[in-house]
Amino acid sequence: MCLKWISKSKSKGALRKVNLSANWSPPPATTYKWNTDASLDPINHQSAIGGVLRNDQGNFLCVFSSPIPPMEINSAEVYAIFRAVKISLSNPRISSCSIILESDSFNAVKWCNSNQGGPWNLDFMLNFIRNSIHSKLKAKIIHKHRESNAVADVLAKQGLRRENEFLAWM
Repeated sequence: MCLKWISKSKSKGALRKVNLSANWSPPPATTYKWNTDASLDPINHQSAIGGVLRNDQGNFLCVFSSPIPPMEINSAEVYAIFRAVKISLSNPRISSCSIILESDSFNAVKWCNSNQGGPWNLDFMLNFIRNSIHSKLKAKIIHKHRESNAVADVLAKQGLRRENEFLAWM
């Protein structure tokens, strides 16, 4: 188990442990995997993103958690993928290897993998992602269900309480 998140159960008032790596699957050998996610707090008009990069043994290599400008959830999911791509490009060791980017947003994955389309206000991010995965990175973006994205989900939710981005390399 990589992390345990302890939260209050609303129904019983007791603490419960949640295994955050239960449904995560490792990438093939010599491949790195990003799990990204976004979170939205409509009451406080806030959005945030988070991500975790792991190797084929499940070891954390990098994590990020960041507030972002308020936006619709699918747009925020694209923002999370965009941030993971930018972080990957900033590290020669990572950018020279194969990378899998996983998101639980079907729309974000579809927009990133298509040659065109998506919301007009995301054109810059989508074109940057598309260009990067086709020319600068050996990367593919795939959709995975929420259960395999628990660590990124926690990081995105923590981003709602941050003033600035948290980025850590392990």
